[in-house]
Amino acid sequence: MEKHPSLSQRREPTKTTCRTKKGLKCLSFEFQCRLLLHHLLLTSLSGLHCVYATSALGGGGALSASNCHDIHHGFDVYPNPTTLLLGQSTDTPLAEAVPPSAWKCCCWNASNQVEEVECRCEGDGLNRVPQTLKLPIQRLTIASAGLPRLRHTGLKVYGPTLLDVAFTDCLQLELIQDGAFANLTLLRTIYITNAPKLTFLSKDVFLGISDTVEIIRIINSGLTRVPDLGHLPPHNILQMIDLDNNQITRIDSKSIKVKTAQLILANNEISYVDDSAFFGSKIAKLSLKENQKLQVMHPNAFDGIIDIAELDLSSTSLVGLPSTGLQNIEALYIQNTHTLKTIPSIYNFRNLQRAYLTHSFHCCAFQFPSRHDPQRHAQRMLEIEKWRKQCKSDSGSRKERSTLDSSFDMPEDFGTFGSSDDSATNITPITFASFDYMADDTMNKGTFHEKIVLNPEDDSSAELCGNFTFRKPNIECYPMPNDLNPCEDVMGYQWLRISVWIVVALAVVGNVAVLTVILSIRPESTPVPRFLMCHLAFADLCLGLYLLLVACIDAHSMGEYFNFAYDWQYGLGCKVAGFLTVFASHLSVFTLTVITIERWLAITQAMYLNHRIKLRPAALIMLGGWIYSMLMSSLPLFGISNYSSTSICLPMENRDVYDTVYLIAILGCNGVAFSIIAVCYAQIYLSLGRETRQAHHNSPGELSVAKKMALLVFTNFACWSPIAFFGLTALAGYPLINVTKSKILLVFFYPLNSCADPYLYAILTSQYRQDLFTLLSKLGLCRQSALKYKDSLSGQATTRFTIHGSIQRHNSLTCKMQTVMGAETQKMLKNSEDYV
Repeated sequence: MEKHPSLSQRREPTKTTCRTKKGLKCLSFEFQCRLLLHHLLLTSLSGLHCVYATSALGGGGALSASNCHDIHHGFDVYPNPTTLLLGQSTDTPLAEAVPPSAWKCCCWNASNQVEEVECRCEGDGLNRVPQTLKLPIQRLTIASAGLPRLRHTGLKVYGPTLLDVAFTDCLQLELIQDGAFANLTLLRTIYITNAPKLTFLSKDVFLGISDTVEIIRIINSGLTRVPDLGHLPPHNILQMIDLDNNQITRIDSKSIKVKTAQLILANNEISYVDDSAFFGSKIAKLSLKENQKLQVMHPNAFDGIIDIAELDLSSTSLVGLPSTGLQNIEALYIQNTHTLKTIPSIYNFRNLQRAYLTHSFHCCAFQFPSRHDPQRHAQRMLEIEKWRKQCKSDSGSRKERSTLDSSFDMPEDFGTFGSSDDSATNITPITFASFDYMADDTMNKGTFHEKIVLNPEDDSSAELCGNFTFRKPNIECYPMPNDLNPCEDVMGYQWLRISVWIVVALAVVGNVAVLTVILSIRPESTPVPRFLMCHLAFADLCLGLYLLLVACIDAHSMGEYFNFAYDWQYGLGCKVAGFLTVFASHLSVFTLTVITIERWLAITQAMYLNHRIKLRPAALIMLGGWIYSMLMSSLPLFGISNYSSTSICLPMENRDVYDTVYLIAILGCNGVAFSIIAVCYAQIYLSLGRETRQAHHNSPGELSVAKKMALLVFTNFACWSPIAFFGLTALAGYPLINVTKSKILLVFFYPLNSCADPYLYAILTSQYRQDLFTLLSKLGLCRQSALKYKDSLSGQATTRFTIHGSIQRHNSLTCKMQTVMGAETQKMLKNSEDYV
């Protein structure tokens, strides 16, 4: 109490003083309250623009770890403990503490660099860079701010210490003044993202930028042209220049001259790259991927580019690839670029090691350079022969000459100039040790390699002969060619080529003969079997024409299919062939099923005439079959699977769930159709009775019926079941056979039905022979044979075993009737056969 007197005791002297001192007016209690209220009001108004960045430790010590982050930006919930110095409660998140028209900043030690202080300022009310942050800041982030422009003096106050500066989600940012990054002596990273109004950077934006800069990233913004980078340090190599996902429309001639390990121009609207666009630039990795409007590049677009090691042109619309300037490239990426028609000769790429392309036939160009570009290959061989002769005539050592001569017996090889010493090839790449938190660590940085300098004291001839070697191109190229996308021949095997031509001949001739005869003869009985046979013959003829197209392209491109692959697979030919095969296979299977059901009803329901399929219902059913077949064959033309994925033009591409459903539907429908056919023919066979099923040599007619039905079921099973089974296992992710066997199944067994159907269902039947002789008799040929068939078949039913089947099912008929009808059936089986 003695040290701390009471309030009344302390007021006492004040009152005495007021009473005793003359000429001094005492302040009233009311005036003191007003003054205090005014002071509090000023404090609260200025608090909206205060900065939560004060020294947490005395003596300039580093900040302690904190949680001053914004929950809406993916960080922790609680604010920075350093803000407690200004009286803010730790229970209030930073996002809730920022009114819509205000802004706040928060500073903390960087997570990966303890000695670096990072500050983050955000808020719609932030319309300029804060100038009152007192700490020695190394990293500054302006986020979600209403900043309309970055002034040339905005960052200078932090020049001595600032390393990284970032502007994120600044939707109003539309101007960066000249010299805005000048006098930042330690600057290493500039990061700007999501600034849609930033469409242009003036020529002098980077004027006076520090030599320490390593990364410049302006992504997800509105730039319409590549900024002028001429003020970047000319002697330093930057780690990254990233202009990803802007609105850049073209790259003009000599508009880019930089030195960087990685230049990213991906996800833009670039449609053209002009002559020498990167002239004088030293770029290890250049990315132009995802520019889907990029269709044409100037032939010399990469002329003058220095030491480029990787080039990424994936997901573009390029038709051709310029080769000038790419002699030293090591990795080439052109994936998902289905428009690329040709690729330069391997002789234009001296150091190419890896190539990730879209089409496997482009890899064949690297494997067979003499067939890909014969003129360039001949020129290269002449150069090799010239130097070989010059080195032989030279007074070099015998060892050099013997090595040179022994390695020349390779027609597909080519020479390269390089060091003959193995140790010289172990070049140490120049890499960068530091990496910034604002850079994307998933990107592969490019690297530069040291140059091999020949001894200038040696003369030219000695240098060339001592460093001249011949080697086989050894390039890792993907996707690798296979039997479905071959390099040399579509068929691949001579026996397969011969077999396909035989199947083509039988299918085309047989189906044309069936159509000609059936359409030329006016039917005398029910036209439903003939009507269905016409559809079956037309479908099988289309399948034969598909196989004819494939056989023709194989004969035309024999030995060098990869040179014709693009025009065939992506041209009209493959689309027509693919449409024919899918349409024909579905229509053929559908018609076979309808024919089988019609025969099943005619035989098993012989006593019920109203159970037959009439012509009008049959026409409606086949109309549905045509619509179904047209739909299934048209889907690959509109992006569901693809006819261009293989050399045989079958829709085998399985990229997404739609492709999977489509392929499963094809295999499933064929499986259901085969099951129906097998069940119907089994019931037809059982309806023949025990006498027919146990027929011997004394009953050739009955036995032929049984054998023919067994042959029909077997051919359907042999053609469809392997493809359906192995196709379903492959779709399930468990392929049981390799690509070679799959190709044999698809090329030989798949169209075999089109060859067998006209003979099994028409040509081998006596009804067809009668119609054929009738047609020939009209032309003045084979009149006696036609008359003989007409007399022998007059008055007989069109079915071979209808009556016999009905006898076995109806036990109420008398034995006499069974004997008479059985005898009639035997006569029919021995003398005639209708269309099966």
